[in-house]
Amino acid sequence: MFSKIRLRIKYLKYKYLKHKIRKNPRYMLTKRVYEFLQNATDADTPMTKDEREECLKFLRCHLIEVFNYPFVSKYRYRRIKVYRDRENGLRYVLTDENRRLYFKRGLSAHTIRGLYKMLCSEQDEQSPHNYCFRSLSINSESVFADVGAAEGMFTLKFIDKIKMAYLFECEKDWEEALQATFLPWKEKVVIVNKYVSNKDDADFTSLDHFFCNREKPTLIKMDVEGAENDVLKGADKLLDVGINDMLVCTYHQKDDEKNLSGLLAEKGYRIVASPGYMLFHHEVPNYGMVAPFDFRKGLIHACI
Repeated sequence: MFSKIRLRIKYLKYKYLKHKIRKNPRYMLTKRVYEFLQNATDADTPMTKDEREECLKFLRCHLIEVFNYPFVSKYRYRRIKVYRDRENGLRYVLTDENRRLYFKRGLSAHTIRGLYKMLCSEQDEQSPHNYCFRSLSINSESVFADVGAAEGMFTLKFIDKIKMAYLFECEKDWEEALQATFLPWKEKVVIVNKYVSNKDDADFTSLDHFFCNREKPTLIKMDVEGAENDVLKGADKLLDVGINDMLVCTYHQKDDEKNLSGLLAEKGYRIVASPGYMLFHHEVPNYGMVAPFDFRKGLIHACI
């Protein structure tokens, strides 16, 4: 009798969870994207047939994510140890290069673990958001302009190999953490707490203006939440002189890859896009409704 009751309770819980999951907007979006990719042709999406099959294989066993590829599983349960610096009170993690990467004050250890997992996932060699293209030319004479530096993880990876780095970060909260991270290399790192754009005033600077009396950068990396076009307009003279490498995020706005690639191609740059696609959708307020979605390239590498 009791065993039948327990089975009945388990069955009811199963039905409840199944119903709950299937009413979940994320599940519904996963189902919609899966059905779209199953029936899509080359005319319906920028993805090739093989790229669509790769995403379909992932979505058979996982709910939808920004990155719909197997590499994300490597970071989901990764153990991240967060330390606290007794001298400045800031929390930090140790990167794969065994360097201290500090985070802005006020973030909990739990939040930092999640943030660092996301950063590592973004920079996986198979990620559409990975900056480290094999065609990059980085050496002891390289000068970095890291536009939208945030925590500075990209520049930190190469800091021992390069000559100079300029970190542009408009959020004042990150300045203290960046100073702590790059303290061992402070003689070759300049932190600029300004927005980078196509104008120059108290809060904004253009790259043309900033580097007019400085050694020009050999590499520009930019991740500025959709303002990449303005940054490039404000770097017109630098682009004409020639920048060895440019790493430009193209996922913030739907047509960024087309527009930014076209702008740089007109300047004579060769364009290579990152592998794979990032998926974006807009939330809708009505429960049970599924938002529109689209696939976008994460980055382009422009080189001369």
